[in-house]
Amino acid sequence: MTEEASHDARNLPQEIRSKLLRFDGDHAIHEFKYDDLPADKKQIRLLRLLPGVLDNPQIDCEMFEAEFIQFKEKHKLVKVTKKDTREIIHYEALSWRWGDETAGPYAVMILKNGALYKKKVSETLGLALKYLRYERRERIIWIDALCINQNDHEERSSQVSMMSLLYSGADQVCVWIGNDDEESKTAIEFITNEINELKNFDRLCTDKQHATKWRALLGLMQRAWFSRRWVVQEIALAPKATVYCGPDRIPWRELAIAVELFVEVETATHRLSELMKKDDKLGLIPNWFEHISELGASLLVNATARIFREYRKGYGVPSTRHVQPRRSLLSLEYLVTSLSIFDCGRPHDSVYALVAIARDAAPFPPTSITERTKEALIAEVFSSELEQKPYPLDYNLPYADVCKDFTLFCIQRCADTDPVQALDILCRPWAKDWRPGEFIPHDPKTDRKKEKLIEPQANSHSLNIAYWGDKATPKYHVASTSTVRKWFPTMEEQVSAKQKADSAKVQREPDRSRRQGNKRRKLHHVSEDTVPEIRELGLPSWVARINGAPFDIFPHPGMDMVKMGRKNADPLVGIPQDGHRNYSAGQSNEVDLKSLKFRRRARLGHYSLYVNGFRFDRVKEVAQVSQAGQIPASWLDLAGWESARRQRSIDDDPGDPPDEFWRTLVADRGRHDRNPPYYYARACKETIMKGGLRSNAVDTTALIYNERNSIIAEFCRRVQAVIWNRALIRTEKGILGLASENVKKGDLICIIYGCTVPIILRKGGLKTVREREMEIVEDRVEAMHRVMRRCEKFRARKAHYLRKTEEEKQQIAKALEQHKEDAINAEPNHHFASRRKSWYNKRRAHSADRGEEEEVEERGEDYSPCSHDNSSSPVNKKKSRQGKANQRDPFRHYEFLGQAYIHGMMDGEAVRQKFYANKPDHVFEIR
Repeated sequence: MTEEASHDARNLPQEIRSKLLRFDGDHAIHEFKYDDLPADKKQIRLLRLLPGVLDNPQIDCEMFEAEFIQFKEKHKLVKVTKKDTREIIHYEALSWRWGDETAGPYAVMILKNGALYKKKVSETLGLALKYLRYERRERIIWIDALCINQNDHEERSSQVSMMSLLYSGADQVCVWIGNDDEESKTAIEFITNEINELKNFDRLCTDKQHATKWRALLGLMQRAWFSRRWVVQEIALAPKATVYCGPDRIPWRELAIAVELFVEVETATHRLSELMKKDDKLGLIPNWFEHISELGASLLVNATARIFREYRKGYGVPSTRHVQPRRSLLSLEYLVTSLSIFDCGRPHDSVYALVAIARDAAPFPPTSITERTKEALIAEVFSSELEQKPYPLDYNLPYADVCKDFTLFCIQRCADTDPVQALDILCRPWAKDWRPGEFIPHDPKTDRKKEKLIEPQANSHSLNIAYWGDKATPKYHVASTSTVRKWFPTMEEQVSAKQKADSAKVQREPDRSRRQGNKRRKLHHVSEDTVPEIRELGLPSWVARINGAPFDIFPHPGMDMVKMGRKNADPLVGIPQDGHRNYSAGQSNEVDLKSLKFRRRARLGHYSLYVNGFRFDRVKEVAQVSQAGQIPASWLDLAGWESARRQRSIDDDPGDPPDEFWRTLVADRGRHDRNPPYYYARACKETIMKGGLRSNAVDTTALIYNERNSIIAEFCRRVQAVIWNRALIRTEKGILGLASENVKKGDLICIIYGCTVPIILRKGGLKTVREREMEIVEDRVEAMHRVMRRCEKFRARKAHYLRKTEEEKQQIAKALEQHKEDAINAEPNHHFASRRKSWYNKRRAHSADRGEEEEVEERGEDYSPCSHDNSSSPVNKKKSRQGKANQRDPFRHYEFLGQAYIHGMMDGEAVRQKFYANKPDHVFEIR
């Protein structure tokens, strides 16, 4: 509760304090409607929270507009008035856990232009406003759910791009984590009165009377607010933050210190877990605080403490206006992939919520092509020379395109610094598991311009294609629709063509070539009555889903609460770290940005990624998948350690484990992803002997909590981090490895250039010549659309510039000249020049003989020398093999099954084998 309360809020019953006004109470009051904000100005809406008491369930407020204007080096928020006056506004920002605001049963009353309106809110937001309002004075606050028109995707994209200004410019951020209960009261009092007193901290970790207090603190840390992705940005940007829980409050800094101490003591010594065992009620569950370092509150405190580095004058920083007062230290790829535990309502926010605090990205609103600001123009023209590359935030964009843009951004940024691991993003889980139909990115009915999509009409002479990504761009017309209809027939047309082809086959014409020609002509002869619709694409296999993340919060057996737990193994590539990589399977082979391609084929129903690499082995045997980190007994058989299966007593000596087996169990790495210690071999033997193998699996979890041996516990924790939900495999060359649970016999083990670990690919069906031609046609149509959108932007930019006054022209020219000088003085970006040059270097796919392809596929052979080649020179054989690979690759496609550990192939051994075996490179089309 606020300091202006005239009575103690705790004296009121919670049912009175939590009572809110229903939305459907007064039908005479109309629902609140938003006015449009100008797209070329940095304007926002603010909420003036009017005074009230907790007894009153009605929440009254007023909405008004303000604008960010730059004063010297800082942006100030001033009130928008009809008169030319500038009144600086001091405001606060709210950070809270979103609810279903569109279907909220409660209402807030909003005063606007002298009239009273009502607006739907959820219970969470209603309680936050009720507890935050003062009793005797107003409070100005910014709330995203109320101050942004959530039905206007263009406005939402523009407002989200100003989040850094909004939260950094606020006087403080009010964090609402929910209503109070007995557990939250205990936790906040424990933090305020005991934890922050470090002189008594050791007693708090050993005396069993404090066990329930630590359990209450764990419950507070697991509140829903700590799992929201937007809070990372909101806390990192906040100059000051206060946490509110019902009438209780605590400064964020005090809560952060308590969380750090909690995590530090538990991860270093496990003293708090031992303390819980002393309690009669709580001691029945041995792993209360396991994986607490992966909890949302722990990651939030750790991340926000490392995101920015503050710069102050007089501390070795030159006094120039170009030096920012604080600088981000973490890349966008690091933030998105390492903070996967934080959830978000909209799938777009899995990336957009972290752009403003990344060191290599800056939020960039997709402004209308006819309304462009000076900052947007400069950022777009000089994007390649900026440290923070403009990142467009567009909620109209389909989620598959959002994932593509993020993947391409990570690859390009990593290719500038370490191109050997640029494609590791394919192996790091981050994307929300979204499917078509779960989220509609754009609804024409709610569009403020009320534009309608043009549906394809029968017998039309042009193909109308609507693009979600650029609402202001006109619909593009493709002349000669018969060409598109020819290559993309409807389902009825395909069935009709197949029936005609079958009837022609029955006639059994004597001339085979003539018969094949008629079949081809009949297949291409389709009706032109209708035009196929563009499909809504799901996520391709090369986008790593968030359900593959190592940890998550879920109910545990024997607990009356959800808790953090492991659900998958850690990614073999690890988290993005500058100058460090866990493995070097591709050795020094870098990603080739010239051949790296993304192809969006909506009519064919797939999103393809083209990468370079080679195949070096196949999966021959797949053992049982490790459930809950256990080591199945079948793994010992596959590894050739049969003596361990015949163990009769704990004193029987099964012999030393095979070296490749115990190294595979830990992925040949120890703590902090360094080389494994030699005592891991002995720890592996003890684990197998004492882990209950007679029950058909070694229970590593029981060994961690029941076996009082820290060496075995450390080894088992490393094993769980590697094998959880992975399967042990053996390749055709007899090598042990680990792969995802979806791997099958016959899957290909490959190296792609720019990735530090091997990957598993599964072959799809062989494409026909016609399917390949259909892909080429759609690629050309998509390329034409990109060119036309570019032309529209250039035309709009020119028209917008011509409307400028002479003074504005001089200002823009001066700014462009300054940026040009900075770019010349900076180190040249050869990478950008090569990418721009490669735009004109298009390669055309070669056709291939399908009969030969099918023969090779049936034999299971990858490469075979040409029978007509009389030369036995290795160089000629290599050229012939590479030529055959170039012919076959356009007719193949693959499914990405994730990363793999292949023992003895993680440090460039496969690359050396490829060199001596003269194996060709391949261009893999991954769907």
